[in-house]
Amino acid sequence: MRFPKTPTLGIRTPDLPHLSLVSISSIAGTACSVAFWVLAVGAVLIPAAVLGLKLLSPDAVLTAGTGEDAIQFSLPWAYVLLVASAAFAYLAISALIFRLLIRIVATLRVGDPFHPRNVRRLHQIGAAFASVTLGVWIGQFVVARAVRGAMPSPSLFDLITPSFAVVIIIVVAEVFREGARLRHESELTI
Repeated sequence: MRFPKTPTLGIRTPDLPHLSLVSISSIAGTACSVAFWVLAVGAVLIPAAVLGLKLLSPDAVLTAGTGEDAIQFSLPWAYVLLVASAAFAYLAISALIFRLLIRIVATLRVGDPFHPRNVRRLHQIGAAFASVTLGVWIGQFVVARAVRGAMPSPSLFDLITPSFAVVIIIVVAEVFREGARLRHESELTI
């Protein structure tokens, strides 16, 4: 049995919008800008909220774990400052990553993605991503040790996927370096 062709049935597929590199970079730039501002505001408000909660309720109790294995202890200022500074560092470095992405997208919009500064920006993104990943892993390790078994300690296998991501970012940076070199050579040739 043959299926009827759609034009004979009067059904026409809608025309999809043509996405060009400019519109994709515009969408990416907008998404990076929104993420940057959300993270930047969060880097200020979340640590301030943590400090404010301690100031408003100085007798706060922290519960780690559930059920009979739960451990309760008073919330000392050292823990509050640790959480506030860790939240600030995580959110601020994440905002920095998006700020660097905004600058890379800006070079893409003007038609110059292989700009030499993008190589440095990609290396900075890789270093920032590595520091956030390592900082989170160390923080989880320290907290797991502090609550004495109420939370599982992270393993080294938790670092495998983020390590691959850092390696990929560095390889992409080197591809951009080669692209910038080839572009420079072609400009000298012409």
